[in-house]
Amino acid sequence: MTLEDNLAALESSVSNLKAEGNIGPLQNDIYEAIDDLCHLGQRVIAKDTRVNYPRRAQSDLVLLQKLRDIVSAGAEEDPKRYLPLLDRAENLVRQIAQIPIPADGHLGVLKVIRTRFDFLFDQYGFSIADEQPISMRLACGAVVVELGWATQSSLSFSIRRGNLGEFWVEDLLYLHEDERYQSVPQAIHLNSEAAVDEWFQFISAALRGYGDDLLRDIPGVFDRLAQAQSQRDAEYVTRMNREHGFERS
Repeated sequence: MTLEDNLAALESSVSNLKAEGNIGPLQNDIYEAIDDLCHLGQRVIAKDTRVNYPRRAQSDLVLLQKLRDIVSAGAEEDPKRYLPLLDRAENLVRQIAQIPIPADGHLGVLKVIRTRFDFLFDQYGFSIADEQPISMRLACGAVVVELGWATQSSLSFSIRRGNLGEFWVEDLLYLHEDERYQSVPQAIHLNSEAAVDEWFQFISAALRGYGDDLLRDIPGVFDRLAQAQSQRDAEYVTRMNREHGFERS
């Protein structure tokens, strides 16, 4: 059967499984697993390139096997009711596992990162620690840079070292007295390859211009960045209180 056929068959069983979910924990777990799998299948049909389908399939196969073991050891009616359903679910998951990850990532974000941030590899010795369809984690020693497609600016770029927490482009701009820190949007709309490239052109320029000490992990520089972040946060709170009339007289 095709992926679409297996998905349609599972979707037709969801309403009954939901009703049976009140019988006990096993029935509820089966309902949630099948319902979640159906949502994943719909993302496949929609050609959603944000998902690492092979990795997701691996975890789903582990879950289905656990459910299969519990069902097989249960009451006589459980295997008759649920094993055929789990068989179909496993077939669907194995079909999903064959869906390749786009080499350039969702909306070309991985290609953009490799191009716009090539200096991290060439000049600072960073390497790829993890790669997903929407994101890339780069590391060099104790310094980690996270880059990726997102709907919020804070989720599209961060830099960290050890347990000092994450820092964002606003913190980097603030540390270097670049007034653009005030205009970085919280919500970003990376809905095209051009928008992705434009956004990361801005991020890479900021990191090129102001990030040398951070990327070289010069002693004390992350402490100064943490102090700048605290000052920026305090400034933001003060501004919000003033705008909303909460400032003390």
